Formats: sequence, C-alpha cells, structure tokens
Amino acid sequence: MVASKLNFFLIGAPKSGTTLIHARMSEHPQVFLSPLKEPNHHATDIEPAFFSKAFKANLPPDLGLYFNQRPLASRQIGFVRDPDQYASLFDEATSEHRVIGECSTSYLWSQEAASNVANAHPDAKILVALRNPMERLYSHWQMARKYGFTTLPLMEAVAQDQSHPSPGWGRSELFVEAGLYADGLRRWTSRFAKGQVKVVLNEHLNDPQTWEDLAGWLGVEGPLPEAGQGAGNPAGMAKWQGVNAWVTRSGLKSWASKRLPSGVKGKLVRHWYTRDGLPKMTSEERAGLLPFFESDIRETEALTGLDLSHWTAP
Repeated sequence: MVASKLNFFLIGAPKSGTTLIHARMSEHPQVFLSPLKEPNHHATDIEPAFFSKAFKANLPPDLGLYFNQRPLASRQIGFVRDPDQYASLFDEATSEHRVIGECSTSYLWSQEAASNVANAHPDAKILVALRNPMERLYSHWQMARKYGFTTLPLMEAVAQDQSHPSPGWGRSELFVEAGLYADGLRRWTSRFAKGQVKVVLNEHLNDPQTWEDLAGWLGVEGPLPEAGQGAGNPAGMAKWQGVNAWVTRSGLKSWASKRLPSGVKGKLVRHWYTRDGLPKMTSEERAGLLPFFESDIRETEALTGLDLSHWTAP
C-alpha cells in the first residue's frame, strides 16, 4: 500500500528551488521521488474545475493518458485526485529506496494538505524550501509572463492579482500569498515533530554544506549528486508577449501541446522563449513589495529560528 511507502514530502514554496532539489534528490540511488513531480494529491482544497482558462491551457494533456503508460514518464505537474492513480506513482519504488516521496509546491499554501499528509503518513519527513519573498514574487511574475498569464508590468500585475474576486491556486496568481510562509509553517509544524520538518533557504542551495546536511537529515549514504544540465526551472520570456498571451488564452497552446511531436515542441520552445534582456527588479519595486511581507518575515523568523533580517534590507 502507498501509505506504507511514502516517508518524504517536499512542500514548497513555489519558485524557491524545489525543482532543483527534486532533480538532485532523484539522482540518488536510495531516493525515489514520483515521476510526476507535483501530483498535488493532498491539497484537497484545490479544485481543478475552477482553474482559470490560462492556467488550464498550460497544464499537460489528460492525466488518464499519462497513467495508461508504463513506465510513467517524468512530468512536471498534475492534479491527481484518484487514490489508485496516486499510489501508482510509487509502484517502481523498491526496498533499496530509503526515501520515497513527492514534491508539490501547493502543499505549503494549502489549508488542508498538512492534515491530510499527517493523517496518512505521520512519520514522514517534511522539507520546506523558502526564498526571499520579494525575489520569489519577482521570479513568479517572470514565469507568469513567460507562460502568458500576464503581460502587465510587475506592480500592475500584483495590484490586479490582489483585486481578484476569487483568489486561489490556479484561479489567480497568488503573487503575494505564495510568499506568506508563516501560516503554512504553523500548519505543518503543529502536525509533525520538530525533527521531521526541515527548512532550507534558496540562497543556500549553492553551498555544498547545504546538500551534505540534507543527505544526513534524509538518512541516505553519500552526497546528493549534482543535477544534470538544465535542472531547475530557469526564467525566460516570450519573444512576442502579446501573441504568447493570446495563444495561451485561445487554447491553441494546449491544443499544440497535445498534438505536436515532442521534437517539434522542443524546437518551438527554443525559438519562442529567450533569456536575453530579462529585466531585473528595481529598488523602487522592491520597496513597493516589502510592506506585503515585513510582518510575515518576522513571524517566519520566530517559527524557524533563522535570521532573515537580510530579506528586509534595501
């Protein structure tokens, strides 16, 4: 049964390094992470039926087709509600794997995920990746532009998102909300013992000691290998932002994703997006964002025992 297998969850926050962590952990022979990186199974308060048209258009093709293949292919995201499908994500895990789990960035934000995971897997280890919330938001905004969710300048996009009539995962961007960590941390630390929850900062992911400590905490032998080329989720922007947004909203992007051969899609992606000329966050933008996060940063400091004062520095 899947309940007897899972003992690890990487729970977010989004745009804080979870893709890199997932990639490096997956290279270790004693670690098995689900081939569907973000199944979001335990975030039962997220309802895919209410996702925005743009968000739906950027989701991969039908989950049923995905689960009909064997072995299951690597894939970034899905919203798996069927318990048998979720269990099948871990069919390939063996007794050689000391760590068996998954990574869903919605779990830190979700109101229900912590309780659901605690009820099903009370002995699991929980890894939380956090990032300076202004930098996280900026990276999130760049991703939203890349995928055609917005064409607005940063502060206008944030203001529009804050005025959304029904904010939620997949319904709005949650530019600010996804960077408010304290409530989510409280939900998880209230359900799991202190030693079961570990926080790692995005800014420390270039430090080899971070990975040594993580391997020790996980209980695996030897270091976590370097990730392969292209690991992570790099920023980028569409060369034609207006056209990109229209292609997303119209459903043409979703249609093409389902029908074009992978080689053709790869060529299109390479020509469609660029990393040249990516804008940097200005000091004025940083100052405008800080009031959203100051009190939450202080609460997060108290909850984690980490010095996060540099997050509020100009």
